[in-house]
Amino acid sequence: MSTQLGCIVNIISFSHPHARSLYKEGLWGFPDNRVNRARWDALIAGCEVLFYGGLALGDGERKGVYVRGILRRKWVSGEPVDYWVQNPRGYPLQISVELLPPKDPKLAKPITKEELAGAFGVEIFRQRMDRWSLVVFGERGRRGVTYSFDKFAKLAAEFAVRNRQLKLPERPEHEEIKEVIYQMGLLQQRISLKEVELDGYKLDVAWKRLPKSDPYIVFEVQIGGNLNDALTKLKHARDIWNSRPVLVTTEDQLPRAKEIVSGAFHEIKDELRILDWSRLMEAYKAKSHCKELESSLGIS
Repeated sequence: MSTQLGCIVNIISFSHPHARSLYKEGLWGFPDNRVNRARWDALIAGCEVLFYGGLALGDGERKGVYVRGILRRKWVSGEPVDYWVQNPRGYPLQISVELLPPKDPKLAKPITKEELAGAFGVEIFRQRMDRWSLVVFGERGRRGVTYSFDKFAKLAAEFAVRNRQLKLPERPEHEEIKEVIYQMGLLQQRISLKEVELDGYKLDVAWKRLPKSDPYIVFEVQIGGNLNDALTKLKHARDIWNSRPVLVTTEDQLPRAKEIVSGAFHEIKDELRILDWSRLMEAYKAKSHCKELESSLGIS
Protein backbone atom coordinates (compact mmCIF):
# COMPACT_ATOMS: atom_id res chain seq x y z
CA MET A 1 0.00 0.00 0.00
CA SER A 2 1.24 3.47 -0.85
CA THR A 3 2.05 5.59 2.17
CA GLN A 4 2.08 8.87 0.28
CA LEU A 5 -1.29 9.01 -1.54
CA GLY A 6 -4.91 8.53 -0.63
CA CYS A 7 -8.34 9.71 -1.75
CA ILE A 8 -11.94 10.22 -0.71
CA VAL A 9 -14.69 9.34 -3.18
CA ASN A 10 -18.03 11.06 -2.62
CA ILE A 11 -20.78 8.73 -3.84
CA ILE A 12 -23.56 10.97 -2.39
CA SER A 13 -25.65 8.13 -0.96
CA PHE A 14 -24.95 4.50 -0.11
CA SER A 15 -28.52 3.67 -1.12
CA HIS A 16 -28.08 5.13 -4.64
CA PRO A 17 -28.53 2.46 -7.37
CA HIS A 18 -25.02 3.17 -8.69
CA ALA A 19 -23.54 2.08 -5.34
CA ARG A 20 -24.31 -1.53 -6.23
CA SER A 21 -21.27 -1.58 -8.53
CA LEU A 22 -19.13 -0.80 -5.50
CA TYR A 23 -20.63 -3.53 -3.31
CA LYS A 24 -20.80 -6.19 -6.02
CA GLU A 25 -17.54 -5.63 -7.90
CA GLY A 26 -15.56 -2.87 -6.17
CA LEU A 27 -16.13 -0.76 -9.29
CA TRP A 28 -16.53 3.00 -9.45
CA GLY A 29 -16.19 5.66 -12.14
CA PHE A 30 -15.98 9.42 -12.75
CA PRO A 31 -17.05 11.72 -15.60
CA ASP A 32 -14.20 12.66 -17.91
CA ASN A 33 -13.71 16.39 -17.38
CA ARG A 34 -10.64 18.51 -16.68
CA VAL A 35 -10.87 18.36 -12.86
CA ASN A 36 -11.70 14.66 -12.61
CA ARG A 37 -9.05 13.71 -15.18
CA ALA A 38 -6.29 15.49 -13.23
CA ARG A 39 -7.33 13.84 -9.95
CA TRP A 40 -7.86 10.41 -11.50
CA ASP A 41 -4.45 10.65 -13.22
CA ALA A 42 -2.85 11.23 -9.79
CA LEU A 43 -4.21 7.94 -8.38
CA ILE A 44 -1.86 4.97 -8.11
CA ALA A 45 -2.42 1.28 -7.47
CA GLY A 46 -2.08 0.44 -3.79
CA CYS A 47 -3.39 3.74 -2.42
CA GLU A 48 -6.18 3.71 0.17
CA VAL A 49 -9.65 4.90 -0.80
CA LEU A 50 -12.31 6.18 1.63
CA PHE A 51 -15.90 6.29 0.43
CA TYR A 52 -18.15 9.10 1.67
CA GLY A 53 -21.92 9.37 1.37
CA GLY A 54 -25.23 9.50 3.19
CA LEU A 55 -26.67 6.58 5.14
CA ALA A 56 -30.32 6.48 6.22
CA LEU A 57 -30.60 6.48 10.01
CA GLY A 58 -33.44 7.54 12.27
CA ASP A 59 -35.16 10.61 10.87
CA GLY A 60 -32.80 11.26 7.95
CA GLU A 61 -29.42 10.65 6.40
CA ARG A 62 -26.15 10.81 8.33
CA LYS A 63 -23.28 11.73 6.03
CA GLY A 64 -19.73 10.55 6.46
CA VAL A 65 -17.02 8.06 5.52
CA TYR A 66 -18.44 4.55 5.90
CA VAL A 67 -16.37 2.32 3.61
CA ARG A 68 -12.68 1.93 2.78
CA GLY A 69 -10.63 -0.09 0.35
CA ILE A 70 -7.40 -0.39 -1.63
CA LEU A 71 -7.22 0.78 -5.24
CA ARG A 72 -6.03 -2.14 -7.37
CA ARG A 73 -6.14 -0.65 -10.89
CA LYS A 74 -7.61 2.12 -13.02
CA TRP A 75 -8.53 2.37 -16.69
CA VAL A 76 -10.60 4.34 -19.23
CA SER A 77 -13.64 2.58 -20.66
CA GLY A 78 -16.38 3.59 -23.05
CA GLU A 79 -18.39 0.44 -22.41
CA PRO A 80 -21.75 0.73 -20.62
CA VAL A 81 -21.99 -0.37 -16.98
CA ASP A 82 -25.37 -1.92 -16.18
CA TYR A 83 -25.30 -0.76 -12.55
CA TRP A 84 -25.14 2.90 -13.60
CA VAL A 85 -28.75 3.18 -14.69
CA GLN A 86 -28.80 6.97 -14.93
CA ASN A 87 -25.95 7.10 -17.45
CA PRO A 88 -24.28 3.73 -18.20
CA ARG A 89 -21.50 5.31 -20.33
CA GLY A 90 -21.17 8.53 -18.34
CA TYR A 91 -18.29 7.53 -16.05
CA PRO A 92 -15.35 6.37 -18.20
CA LEU A 93 -12.57 7.14 -15.67
CA GLN A 94 -12.88 3.90 -13.74
CA ILE A 95 -11.23 2.31 -10.72
CA SER A 96 -11.28 -1.15 -9.17
CA VAL A 97 -11.16 -1.23 -5.36
CA GLU A 98 -10.72 -4.13 -2.95
CA LEU A 99 -13.10 -3.29 -0.11
CA LEU A 100 -11.90 -3.84 3.46
CA PRO A 101 -14.04 -4.86 6.48
CA PRO A 102 -16.58 -3.76 7.44
CA LYS A 103 -17.78 -3.80 3.81
CA ASP A 104 -21.39 -3.05 4.72
CA PRO A 105 -21.73 0.68 5.58
CA LYS A 106 -24.47 -0.19 8.07
CA LEU A 107 -21.85 -1.95 10.19
CA ALA A 108 -19.38 0.94 10.13
CA LYS A 109 -18.64 3.62 12.69
CA PRO A 110 -18.26 6.60 10.36
CA ILE A 111 -16.19 9.72 10.34
CA THR A 112 -19.00 12.25 9.97
CA LYS A 113 -19.23 15.19 7.60
CA GLU A 114 -18.93 17.55 10.56
CA GLU A 115 -15.73 15.84 11.72
CA LEU A 116 -14.25 15.94 8.22
CA ALA A 117 -14.88 19.67 7.92
CA GLY A 118 -13.95 20.52 11.52
CA ALA A 119 -11.53 18.25 13.36
CA PHE A 120 -9.78 17.01 10.21
CA GLY A 121 -9.79 20.30 8.29
CA VAL A 122 -11.05 19.00 4.93
CA GLU A 123 -12.72 22.24 3.87
CA ILE A 124 -14.55 20.82 0.87
CA PHE A 125 -16.98 19.15 3.28
CA ARG A 126 -18.07 22.53 4.62
CA GLN A 127 -20.19 22.94 1.49
CA ARG A 128 -23.91 22.55 2.10
CA MET A 129 -24.52 20.58 -1.09
CA ASP A 130 -22.61 17.38 -1.88
CA ARG A 131 -21.81 16.17 -5.38
CA TRP A 132 -20.17 13.11 -6.85
CA SER A 133 -16.50 13.89 -6.63
CA LEU A 134 -12.95 12.68 -6.06
CA VAL A 135 -10.58 14.35 -3.58
CA VAL A 136 -6.89 13.37 -3.65
CA PHE A 137 -4.39 13.68 -0.79
CA GLY A 138 -0.67 13.56 -1.47
CA GLU A 139 2.35 15.74 -2.11
CA ARG A 140 1.23 19.37 -2.20
CA GLY A 141 1.84 20.98 -5.57
CA ARG A 142 1.43 17.74 -7.48
CA ARG A 143 -1.16 17.95 -10.25
CA GLY A 144 -4.54 16.65 -9.09
CA VAL A 145 -3.69 16.77 -5.36
CA THR A 146 -5.89 19.02 -3.18
CA TYR A 147 -4.74 18.24 0.38
CA SER A 148 -1.58 16.99 2.04
CA PHE A 149 -1.18 13.30 2.70
CA ASP A 150 -0.81 14.01 6.43
CA LYS A 151 -4.52 14.87 6.59
CA PHE A 152 -5.44 11.61 4.92
CA ALA A 153 -3.15 9.54 7.14
CA LYS A 154 -4.95 10.86 10.22
CA LEU A 155 -8.36 10.17 8.67
CA ALA A 156 -7.46 6.64 7.60
CA ALA A 157 -5.96 5.80 11.01
CA GLU A 158 -9.03 7.11 12.84
CA PHE A 159 -11.42 5.14 10.63
CA ALA A 160 -9.38 1.96 11.10
CA VAL A 161 -9.38 2.36 14.89
CA ARG A 162 -13.12 2.98 15.03
CA ASN A 163 -13.86 -0.06 12.90
CA ARG A 164 -11.47 -2.62 14.27
CA GLN A 165 -12.96 -6.10 14.49
CA LEU A 166 -13.70 -7.19 18.03
CA LYS A 167 -11.78 -10.22 19.28
CA LEU A 168 -13.57 -11.31 22.39
CA PRO A 169 -11.60 -13.08 25.15
CA GLU A 170 -13.12 -15.98 27.06
CA ARG A 171 -13.99 -13.63 29.93
CA PRO A 172 -14.04 -10.00 28.74
CA GLU A 173 -13.47 -7.00 30.98
CA HIS A 174 -15.86 -4.12 31.71
CA GLU A 175 -14.76 -1.95 28.75
CA GLU A 176 -14.92 -4.85 26.30
CA ILE A 177 -18.49 -5.65 27.29
CA LYS A 178 -19.40 -1.97 26.89
CA GLU A 179 -17.95 -2.05 23.37
CA VAL A 180 -20.03 -5.12 22.52
CA ILE A 181 -23.24 -3.38 23.65
CA TYR A 182 -22.26 -0.27 21.68
CA GLN A 183 -21.65 -2.39 18.56
CA MET A 184 -24.95 -4.21 19.01
CA GLY A 185 -26.72 -0.86 18.89
CA LEU A 186 -25.03 -0.04 15.59
CA LEU A 187 -25.94 -3.44 14.16
CA GLN A 188 -29.59 -2.67 14.96
CA GLN A 189 -29.23 0.75 13.27
CA ARG A 190 -29.74 2.58 16.54
CA ILE A 191 -27.88 5.69 17.61
CA SER A 192 -25.49 4.05 20.03
CA LEU A 193 -23.61 6.10 22.63
CA LYS A 194 -21.09 5.38 25.38
CA GLU A 195 -20.51 7.29 28.64
CA VAL A 196 -23.83 9.16 28.45
CA GLU A 197 -24.14 11.89 31.10
CA LEU A 198 -27.25 12.47 33.18
CA ASP A 199 -27.29 14.76 36.23
CA GLY A 200 -23.74 13.93 37.26
CA TYR A 201 -24.05 10.21 36.46
CA LYS A 202 -22.47 8.44 33.50
CA LEU A 203 -24.37 5.57 31.94
CA ASP A 204 -22.17 2.95 30.27
CA VAL A 205 -24.19 2.69 27.03
CA ALA A 206 -27.43 4.14 25.73
CA TRP A 207 -29.36 3.60 22.52
CA LYS A 208 -31.56 6.18 20.81
CA ARG A 209 -34.00 5.83 17.95
CA LEU A 210 -33.66 9.46 16.85
CA PRO A 211 -30.76 11.91 17.25
CA LYS A 212 -32.68 14.41 19.38
CA SER A 213 -34.68 11.93 21.46
CA ASP A 214 -33.87 10.63 24.92
CA PRO A 215 -32.39 7.12 25.11
CA TYR A 216 -35.08 4.46 25.01
CA ILE A 217 -32.79 1.88 26.63
CA VAL A 218 -29.74 2.24 28.90
CA PHE A 219 -27.13 -0.29 30.04
CA GLU A 220 -24.89 -0.56 33.07
CA VAL A 221 -22.14 -3.20 33.15
CA GLN A 222 -21.30 -4.48 36.62
CA ILE A 223 -19.04 -7.53 36.64
CA GLY A 224 -17.53 -6.61 39.99
CA GLY A 225 -17.93 -3.91 42.59
CA ASN A 226 -21.07 -2.28 43.93
CA LEU A 227 -24.34 -3.35 42.31
CA ASN A 228 -26.18 -0.56 44.13
CA ASP A 229 -24.23 2.11 42.21
CA ALA A 230 -25.18 0.61 38.86
CA LEU A 231 -28.82 0.21 39.85
CA THR A 232 -28.99 3.78 41.13
CA LYS A 233 -27.91 5.10 37.74
CA LEU A 234 -30.38 2.87 35.92
CA LYS A 235 -33.24 3.96 38.18
CA HIS A 236 -32.37 7.62 37.60
CA ALA A 237 -32.40 7.11 33.84
CA ARG A 238 -35.79 5.39 34.17
CA ASP A 239 -37.16 8.29 36.24
CA ILE A 240 -35.84 11.10 34.01
CA TRP A 241 -35.84 9.63 30.50
CA ASN A 242 -38.36 6.80 30.92
CA SER A 243 -35.61 4.53 29.54
CA ARG A 244 -35.72 0.77 29.78
CA PRO A 245 -32.98 -0.17 32.30
CA VAL A 246 -30.63 -3.11 31.68
CA LEU A 247 -28.07 -4.42 34.15
CA VAL A 248 -25.33 -6.62 32.68
CA THR A 249 -23.54 -8.68 35.31
CA THR A 250 -22.02 -12.11 36.03
CA GLU A 251 -23.84 -15.38 36.64
CA ASP A 252 -22.72 -15.51 40.27
CA GLN A 253 -24.07 -11.99 40.92
CA LEU A 254 -27.50 -12.60 39.40
CA PRO A 255 -29.15 -13.80 42.66
CA ARG A 256 -27.74 -10.86 44.65
CA ALA A 257 -28.84 -8.37 41.97
CA LYS A 258 -32.39 -9.75 41.99
CA GLU A 259 -32.46 -9.60 45.78
CA ILE A 260 -31.39 -5.94 45.83
CA VAL A 261 -33.92 -5.02 43.16
CA SER A 262 -36.76 -6.66 45.11
CA GLY A 263 -35.91 -4.37 48.03
CA ALA A 264 -34.45 -0.92 47.53
CA PHE A 265 -35.15 -0.79 43.77
CA HIS A 266 -38.58 -2.41 43.68
CA GLU A 267 -39.92 0.58 41.71
CA ILE A 268 -38.07 -0.53 38.58
CA LYS A 269 -38.40 -4.27 39.17
CA ASP A 270 -40.96 -4.80 36.41
CA GLU A 271 -39.01 -2.80 33.81
CA LEU A 272 -35.46 -3.85 34.69
CA ARG A 273 -33.67 -6.55 32.70
CA ILE A 274 -30.80 -8.35 34.46
CA LEU A 275 -28.55 -10.15 31.98
CA ASP A 276 -25.66 -12.54 32.31
CA TRP A 277 -22.81 -11.07 30.22
CA SER A 278 -22.17 -14.45 28.53
CA ARG A 279 -25.71 -14.51 27.13
CA LEU A 280 -25.17 -11.01 25.81
CA MET A 281 -22.03 -12.22 24.02
CA GLU A 282 -24.02 -15.01 22.40
CA ALA A 283 -26.54 -12.47 21.11
CA TYR A 284 -23.79 -10.22 19.74
CA LYS A 285 -22.09 -13.07 17.87
CA ALA A 286 -25.42 -14.23 16.43
CA LYS A 287 -26.36 -10.71 15.31
CA SER A 288 -22.94 -10.13 13.74
CA HIS A 289 -23.07 -13.43 11.87
CA CYS A 290 -26.60 -12.75 10.62
CA LYS A 291 -25.69 -9.26 9.44
CA GLU A 292 -22.59 -10.48 7.62
CA LEU A 293 -24.60 -13.27 5.96
CA GLU A 294 -27.33 -10.87 4.83
CA SER A 295 -24.71 -8.52 3.44
CA SER A 296 -22.95 -11.30 1.52
CA LEU A 297 -26.33 -12.32 0.01
CA GLY A 298 -27.16 -8.72 -0.89
CA ILE A 299 -30.36 -8.66 1.19
CA SER A 300 -29.33 -6.43 4.10
